[in-house]
Amino acid sequence: AALAVVPSSQPLLVVSATSARQPMGAPVLAGVGEPLLKAERCGVVDAKHATLPAFASCESLDACERTEHVQRVQAGFTLIREAFPPFLVAGLGMVAAGLLLGAVKEWDVFVVVNELLILVPALLGLKGNLEMTLASRLGTHANKGELDTFDGFRKISLGNLAVVQCQAIVVGFLASLVAAMLDILATHTFHPGHILLMSASSLMTASLASFVLASLMIGVVVFARRWGINPDNIASPIAGMLGDFCTLGLLSVIADALYTSSEDCLWLQPLIIAAFCTMAVVFFRLIAKDDAAMKVLNEGWKPVIVSMLISSLAGLVLQHSSRHFKGLAPFAPVMNGAGGNLVAVQSSRLSTDLHCNGAPGVMPSRRASLQRPCTVGGLRPRMDSDVDQITPRASFAALLGRNRHAGSARVLICLSVPGACCFVNLIVWLRTRGKALPTSLFMSIYIAATLSQVSILFVFSHWVVAHLWRRGLNPDNAAIPYVTSLGDLVGTVCLSLAFFALANFGGTPWPGLPCDG
Repeated sequence: AALAVVPSSQPLLVVSATSARQPMGAPVLAGVGEPLLKAERCGVVDAKHATLPAFASCESLDACERTEHVQRVQAGFTLIREAFPPFLVAGLGMVAAGLLLGAVKEWDVFVVVNELLILVPALLGLKGNLEMTLASRLGTHANKGELDTFDGFRKISLGNLAVVQCQAIVVGFLASLVAAMLDILATHTFHPGHILLMSASSLMTASLASFVLASLMIGVVVFARRWGINPDNIASPIAGMLGDFCTLGLLSVIADALYTSSEDCLWLQPLIIAAFCTMAVVFFRLIAKDDAAMKVLNEGWKPVIVSMLISSLAGLVLQHSSRHFKGLAPFAPVMNGAGGNLVAVQSSRLSTDLHCNGAPGVMPSRRASLQRPCTVGGLRPRMDSDVDQITPRASFAALLGRNRHAGSARVLICLSVPGACCFVNLIVWLRTRGKALPTSLFMSIYIAATLSQVSILFVFSHWVVAHLWRRGLNPDNAAIPYVTSLGDLVGTVCLSLAFFALANFGGTPWPGLPCDG
């Protein structure tokens, strides 16, 4: 076997990798085979030419494995400590949005302009299309130290604010047109006044909500950076906390105001549409002067438009399901938002890890940041499970693997269970004014639907991040819109199936409320 060059002060036992695997009786130094195989797993030895420091005994390698296990457990607790509190707080915002949706869908504007229900998931999805994507980009910039200087902070912040506003106006307008088209296809009726109302309401809601949430995201990332907290773990859940309630509240108030004044001010809705279209052109001209912002805008169009279409399909499902199942609407923002918040954390962590270990276009196979921190014989060990940490295929290996990203996925999926219990109990308690709690059958079915949704989303997030990176695209600009919009669709379908199963079992969400009606 060829010899590897090591410091002369360290005695070596040199043996071929194949001889260490030979059966008893083969010409192998006694006691070397077992530590050599362990050393190969730790990455101390080369796959072809094995050199093992003489003092790298089985005991030292076992200690290395125990140290790695402890560090993985500590990393899991760190993730829970940083991600779970914002996730719970975000859940309060989603609960508020669900209760608000259950109330406003009875307003005159939502009853007459029923297409607004199709528009709701698309506009609520803007937090994933724009604000969570912005949080992911800013988290990457912060972890790379690019926000530490005032000039860098000012340039990146202003450029991203302009990008978010331009995207919000365009996507908001397209979402209203898609919602109108889907309603025409479903009902075979055409109402020009409804289209004007939805377009004006959607434009104002998207622009105002995106400006408020984008400004908040910039502040959160800067605060997290200064206090030594990983922005990837908290920024996305906080965006989800205020995103749903703020967006739905603005849409309800603006749509109701425009509907009330539609007979007296016929010119108001076309004027609003023209004003925001002009603003979009102004923002685009500002972005064109910044190459980095222009690149973000160019890469972001496809994902935000595709995700808007997916969310619109979720809205169509919600519109039909809410007619058949009484009490479903308040749970929709919680089901969709909770899964989207958790998978956004994972996507942001995956993207940041790739950015810190290479350039888009090439998947790193062995990355320094993921190598095991304990050393054997002065060499840094490496596990085979640390190779290709991000699963390149859409398979459940993304959840069942031994690498740290699969571990963080399992931790985040587990967080969805106590979150679902808290959110559902809170919704039912508030809806009944403290007189009832959800039935055990409903809780069981709801948790099963939640686990199904988040498992699918985490598998998809691993695949889409790796796929975008291999194509040379920045996952910060594209991954979260795809996974959160898919979360809207999968979540709405899973929730509808949960209520369908509950009705077939003869159960109710809470005592006294029929499931269907």
